[in-house]
Amino acid sequence: MKYKAVALDLDGTLLGSDLKIRHEVAETIQSVRAAGVRVLMVTGRHHSAAMPYHHQLGLDTPLMCCNGTYAWDTRSGRALMPRPLEKAQACHTLELVRQHGVHTLVYVDGSMTYEVVEPHLARILTWAESVPPALRPSIRQVANFEAEIEAAEHVWKFATTTPNLEHLHAFGCAVEQETGLSCEWSAKDRIDVAQQGNSKGRLLVEWLRSEGIAPEQTIAFGDSPNDISMLQAVGLGIAMGHSNEAVRTAAKLVAGSNDSAAIALALQEHVLDCCT
Repeated sequence: MKYKAVALDLDGTLLGSDLKIRHEVAETIQSVRAAGVRVLMVTGRHHSAAMPYHHQLGLDTPLMCCNGTYAWDTRSGRALMPRPLEKAQACHTLELVRQHGVHTLVYVDGSMTYEVVEPHLARILTWAESVPPALRPSIRQVANFEAEIEAAEHVWKFATTTPNLEHLHAFGCAVEQETGLSCEWSAKDRIDVAQQGNSKGRLLVEWLRSEGIAPEQTIAFGDSPNDISMLQAVGLGIAMGHSNEAVRTAAKLVAGSNDSAAIALALQEHVLDCCT
């Protein structure tokens, strides 16, 4: 099959452990684009935290953000197909965050907001400082989330974490039972909370069909449970080598490490070699 689109998760997939895109992967992506294949990023990140990579690769496709909550049109600077939390849902989720003692980021409109710094956030803040000011993501410390939620036009998602997995599991169960929202594991100690029905696979398929591309004509790469819907929705889902068993099972192929040229090799085999 000649593929017409490639969808790439960011953290743990396109990005190495140093949060950079390997040179050979970036070069192969440009060759794929030159062959007429659409390339897009499908991420759990807020659009401001994905934009530096989108700019680096010179992509012309929307950013699929917050696990399928919205697509960010980089040309117009607006959200497409948004499905945010309702204010009442966001307020209730925040009550559960406080009750269960988990850390959270709250993604609103143009910013990621936080009250206190925890280890995962510290790593992101260090990375953000390395980004040129014009592309630096908006990550703001706030006095309290309640005021941010009240002032926001859109609350995209909560990104929650704690080293106490028992507390995190209990929090996730409470959110789904009490708010009507859905929880997806984005790492072994992180749960993302978003509107029920949102997923990377759902938004990706919606965009593909709007472009006249069949899901079967698409390759997707991912590594985490929040990538499963995307890997299952396309013609060729490829899991990264460090993915857990559930992600590997959802994929048709397993590639190597995100710290290797695995994505470049897969694109060469399944896209570029088929164009010659």
